[in-house]
Amino acid sequence: MEFMPFLWFLLGLLLIIKGSDWFVEGAVWIAKALKISDIMIGATLVSLCTTLPEAMVSTNSALKGNTDMAMGNVLGSIAFNSGVVLAMILIFTQPKINHGKSLKQNSKGLFFLIVLVIVLGLVFGELLRWTGILFLGLLVFYLLRNVLEARKIQHEEKVERAKENREPVYAVKIEKNEVLHSIFIFILGLVMTVFGADLLVSNGEIIAQLLGVPDLIIGLTMTSVGTSLPELVTAISAIRKKAQDLSVGNIMGANILNIILVIGIMATLEPVPIGSSLLGFHLPFVLVITTAIMAFVHSHKKQLTKNMGWLLLGMYGIYLVGILLTTL
Repeated sequence: MEFMPFLWFLLGLLLIIKGSDWFVEGAVWIAKALKISDIMIGATLVSLCTTLPEAMVSTNSALKGNTDMAMGNVLGSIAFNSGVVLAMILIFTQPKINHGKSLKQNSKGLFFLIVLVIVLGLVFGELLRWTGILFLGLLVFYLLRNVLEARKIQHEEKVERAKENREPVYAVKIEKNEVLHSIFIFILGLVMTVFGADLLVSNGEIIAQLLGVPDLIIGLTMTSVGTSLPELVTAISAIRKKAQDLSVGNIMGANILNIILVIGIMATLEPVPIGSSLLGFHLPFVLVITTAIMAFVHSHKKQLTKNMGWLLLGMYGIYLVGILLTTL
């Protein structure tokens, strides 16, 4: 029946959302049990885990030879993270810039990576395997930089605690039942995410055929929005808790990982063609919205404003209209 692919697609989406949530929960508990500090966990483990849905879906697509959907998922996720998730954070919380230097570096880094993808697409017409290896090398450098920055902040906190005679509490109390529970949800979450990604990709291709639209469009819209829902839910939760100092760097980090991790894996497994629609519309849009964010960050030293959020949201709306017009 024709409606079944949509149900399986939805089931895959739900499995990815809940599976990645359990995977992160289990991974964080295990890391804490190993006496790894919260800030170190945030700098490495959580940032990688939150990109797990995009990585699983795009890798699965690439392995099945559907690089259009894989690339659409990556670019669509960056667009959605920037034009919706980040926009909501700016509109409802107007966050302060707590780590201005790091945020500026990340915005420049994301801009450079997108330009690099465009240049490679123009020159070679595809992202070759050496490009994937290069991006994975940049991933190691990026994580190493995060670890060094985390250690610096951790040292500053240690000095502060010493002044106030407070002891750090990094580890959780280990009990047998909790260990088994955490390991179980870690493994179950991983299995659910992998299986959900397979359902999402397989049925996404069928839906594209039923609707008569390219796989790229499904990746840019349905798949990318679905895999970005964890970031959206996290943002809504932060807004409800009135997290006025929520760092914009979290979204920037997710966007960077979408390129150096997700595209890095994809291109290493299989060369990724960069077609005319990507070069003529989708990549330029992602570059424009990234440039806007970079300009915001560099022009405001202490706080980002609500108007910036409305502008980003408007840009994403225009992008969706553009996608609609290209499919008609």
